[in-house]
Amino acid sequence: MRFFRRQSKRDASKDYLNRMVIGLGAGLVKARAFIINEDFGPQGTMDVLATWMGQEIGKEMLDRNILTSNSTYEEIIEKMLNELNLADGISTQFTNDEARIVVKECLICPRRVGNYDLERYTSCPVGGLIRGVINSISGKSPQLTSIDYNPAEECEVKINLQE
Repeated sequence: MRFFRRQSKRDASKDYLNRMVIGLGAGLVKARAFIINEDFGPQGTMDVLATWMGQEIGKEMLDRNILTSNSTYEEIIEKMLNELNLADGISTQFTNDEARIVVKECLICPRRVGNYDLERYTSCPVGGLIRGVINSISGKSPQLTSIDYNPAEECEVKINLQE
């Protein structure tokens, strides 16, 4: 049996997808106790898995010198949101201890884009991705203090930056 590698120019934008798959695999193994808990729910599971994916995206952003370990929380979030194609409309607001991100016209929403019927549940990866990137870049693990979801319309993610 012979294996062939398709010859093509490397597309650096695909490195994020590769990193997300690595993070997903790690998250499935490391967080399996949370994931199999029925009370944790789809959103809790997505938050955990997306955090692992975000950590890998953060590593890629460090490798590309888009961010450094000295980057501020504001720089981390702004550059991450600019680098990834998550939504057509994203706004951020920062206070001393909190980041507030509002996502409109999300391009990765399981309901809006994927047309998945999640019944009364949400499964938005944005908050977890942000938490993972922050963790990867800063070496800290800020807690996701609240996520308000209105699927397919507008999501608000609040992250406490002091924890």
